[in-house]
Amino acid sequence: VEAEWTVGPIPTDNPWLAGWEKHNWGKEVIVRYSTDIKSDGVFYTDSNGLEMLKRRYNKRGPSYPEEYLITEPVAGNYYPITSMIAVEDPGADAQLAVLTDVAQGGASLQDGQVELMVNRRVFFDDGYGVQEPLNETMCGCGDINAPPGQTGAHGHEGDGGCVCKGLTVRGKQWVVYDTIERANALRRQAVEELEFPATLGFTSVAVAAPTVSWVAAALPEEIKLMTLTANYADITGGRLLIRLKHLYAAGESVAHSVPVTVDLRKVFARPGFAVQSVEETQLTGIRAPTPHAKLDIGTYIPNPGVAAQLSGKHFPRVPYAGDFTVTLVPMEVRTFLVNLA
Repeated sequence: VEAEWTVGPIPTDNPWLAGWEKHNWGKEVIVRYSTDIKSDGVFYTDSNGLEMLKRRYNKRGPSYPEEYLITEPVAGNYYPITSMIAVEDPGADAQLAVLTDVAQGGASLQDGQVELMVNRRVFFDDGYGVQEPLNETMCGCGDINAPPGQTGAHGHEGDGGCVCKGLTVRGKQWVVYDTIERANALRRQAVEELEFPATLGFTSVAVAAPTVSWVAAALPEEIKLMTLTANYADITGGRLLIRLKHLYAAGESVAHSVPVTVDLRKVFARPGFAVQSVEETQLTGIRAPTPHAKLDIGTYIPNPGVAAQLSGKHFPRVPYAGDFTVTLVPMEVRTFLVNLA
């Protein structure tokens, strides 16, 4: 299901509250989805579009004290959502996942519920040092002309010396409700379509070839071509940089969370765009990988709970053998320099 929302401008006053009409109260607008899923206070959020992290209402991870006190029942349970948030009931084999087209804050404050904040406008600084309320307006003015030590042009914080209307924003959310396995499989594919739609172009002249593809074969559905660029050709001997990503995490999907092999000779085989040589590099493309040298980053492991997180499901990396075929394990990202001709 696709939900398209438009929110704004958020007013500064409160005409619906008798006696408080003229008070500048901050407002935060959310979209909430409610189901009968018995999620037992557990929900999952993506980590910058990668693995899904397990969250628990009014709890923190094992690196925090066991009796950690959360004094903000709403804000203390909000997490950044780059791509998706989900609740599920393994006993009923049901999952609700909500996919976003932009980064938003999200939470599950009651069983079976998911909410995402889509717009907000507040008029007072939170006291954490930047002296800036979240009062974005349509004309872009903030706390202008404020004297030193003050944040409001008219003598109080948040007035901004500005009478412009607040921002109006629009976005989309895709809602997936299915069995856990099918939802896990679908959400990774769907969020790619939602966050990276086709870019439209228009011309007033006739186009000889209105359809063209630079790849000769489709990539496996688990693999995404993240980067294809000539931006670094002047320092790579004219080679292009290609970056591939496995979309699924280990243990996420029975069908898709498996090592997948890509034959670059079949994908890049068009005349003028056929692969001639492939060299793997580290993620940034500046040096060759060092798979045999273990990098000790000194991770602090305070208790067995953190140790269990670090020793979770994983697949051993498959080194590139120089034969144009690349095997990516779940959630792996790999970078290559290629010659095309």
